[in-house]
Amino acid sequence: MIRVLHSIRPNKWFFVGIALMTGTWTLLAQMIPDAPIQHFRLPMFGENGYKKWELRGLKGHYYSEERALVEGLELVVFSGDEAMEVENRIRSPKALIHLKESRAEGESSLFVVGPGYEIQGRNWLWEGLERKIVVRESVRVSFAGTVDILD
Repeated sequence: MIRVLHSIRPNKWFFVGIALMTGTWTLLAQMIPDAPIQHFRLPMFGENGYKKWELRGLKGHYYSEERALVEGLELVVFSGDEAMEVENRIRSPKALIHLKESRAEGESSLFVVGPGYEIQGRNWLWEGLERKIVVRESVRVSFAGTVDILD
């Protein structure tokens, strides 16, 4: 017996697949947004179950389950363990997010705040798996306290 789903409207983008598995029909559905998502938060967790980072944005444009464009980006990076310490906050007016790769990049300005430092610049890349930020243009770094480069 196949049931017709009346709640799916033709003006929405839905991927609906029907698979034949062991003699029975299974209905699989995935919602794909057809408009930008406003004021959102998307937490990402490590294999240990602790939050590694959280993506926040004023507006998100969904390209695929791997990529999205975020306007008004705030990326909060956590220690990824039970302490749940905030390691830094990354802000940018616009960034391309590669979700499965834990990577973000943008040509627009960047502002990073961490414990005892601030970084500003343009044309940047955040590599979450490597815990690295690369800023290619107009870089300015400020440290709070003293820095001894000879140690």
